[in-house]
Amino acid sequence: MNHDGQPVVQARLREATPAEATRRLRRTGLAVLLALSSLLPLHAPAADLLSLFQLAEQRDPVLKGAQAGLRATLEAFPQARAGLLPSVGITANVARNFQQVTVQGTTPQQMAGGDFTFTSGGYSLKVTQPLYHRDRFIRLKQADSRIRQAQLELDAVYQELVVRLSERYFALLGAADNLDFAGAELTALRRQLEETRQRFEVGLIAITDVEEAQAGYDLSVAQEIEARNLQDDAREALHEVIGEDPGAIAKLREQIPLLSPEPADIAAWADQALMQNLRVAAAGAAVDTAREEIDRQAAGHFPTLDLVGSHGFDTTDGRFSNVVVDQTGRTGSGGFVDESDGTSIGLELAVPIFSGGAVVSQTREAAERHQQAIEQREQARRESYRRTRVAFLGVVAGISRVKALKQAVQSNIVSVASTKAGLEVGTRTAVDVVVSERALFGARRDYARARYNYLLDTLRLKFAAGTLTSGDLAAVNGFLER
Repeated sequence: MNHDGQPVVQARLREATPAEATRRLRRTGLAVLLALSSLLPLHAPAADLLSLFQLAEQRDPVLKGAQAGLRATLEAFPQARAGLLPSVGITANVARNFQQVTVQGTTPQQMAGGDFTFTSGGYSLKVTQPLYHRDRFIRLKQADSRIRQAQLELDAVYQELVVRLSERYFALLGAADNLDFAGAELTALRRQLEETRQRFEVGLIAITDVEEAQAGYDLSVAQEIEARNLQDDAREALHEVIGEDPGAIAKLREQIPLLSPEPADIAAWADQALMQNLRVAAAGAAVDTAREEIDRQAAGHFPTLDLVGSHGFDTTDGRFSNVVVDQTGRTGSGGFVDESDGTSIGLELAVPIFSGGAVVSQTREAAERHQQAIEQREQARRESYRRTRVAFLGVVAGISRVKALKQAVQSNIVSVASTKAGLEVGTRTAVDVVVSERALFGARRDYARARYNYLLDTLRLKFAAGTLTSGDLAAVNGFLER
């Protein structure tokens, strides 16, 4: 009882059974998961071109290899410059010598001699300053053209990455569209097969109609499997560039601006490509390097002149065989210690006279390499010219194709609606509906593909002209759904 005399009711907590404890834990865990899920976005944002390009800049092995190649080529300048700077070298030596001395005489005392050991050593310091080496001056000029070529090639690889990533991005979107088309066709053919079987069961059609519908459905199943495999291949191709699975990617908006090339002159674009295309410019730098190589190899016929200074020190001791007679009348051999210390400075001229024809052969080889570089530059020019014209025509034709396919989609939408209405009144069959729906799915797929190709051709045109930047990629990225 309490202090007021009232009975005290004590509530005793009953221990929970294992089953009840498990249910409580599940309810608590569910509440925690719901609370955490409320803090997360309902859908992860789809990756777009810019986000994937940032990954490609960090992980694409082609770009990383080109960057490493440029860093390696930059070492050509300090290496070439080193051939014109002084070189300093020092050599040192130490040796333990063993000497046997024999003295020839007429008496035993005069035949004294023996075995002796002594140490000798020294060092030499040499400094050489090249004054005239024609090949080394030419090599320094070659370093500039080699570095310029490597930088242009890296810039070209960077622009190619923009195009390559965009091509694989839209290839994945196209593969997804193709899979959607295959899936829609499969659904329509499945519905047609079911309706055909029902009509056969009530005796309205022959068994051959069912077999035809079954064959069409089975073929559609195979096409859907192939479309899924092609989508996986496209996804792996994009993975190759960015180094990871791209996940969900943003789709292209329904409406995009269709802009003609500016200027609208294919010849002007082709001329610009010949002057600014990075591959053509890199090939031109390679021609300059090859031209200088001819002179560098021919420099093997030229004399060389160096300023040479040296300082040396040598020390040694030993025994000599001259007879020495001491106060007791005994004979023997004498000893000595020799030290030398000298410094010299002067000019060293080397004049090549005959090298077995090596210099002549190497010069001929360099001349052929130069001709090879010229032909490669011409190939780059022609390829750039062709790519520019093809891309220009692709942009112009793409605008017309996108407009035509957009109208085709609208026409097929009307056709499907009309066919379905005819089916309801009995003037059309289920097969007609399937055919019209299939045409609509195909028109939508082709319409999307035409828009992809139009955008890609705009990027290819600027790449061929040498004016493509990441800003152009950002402009295309702005047409993607957010």
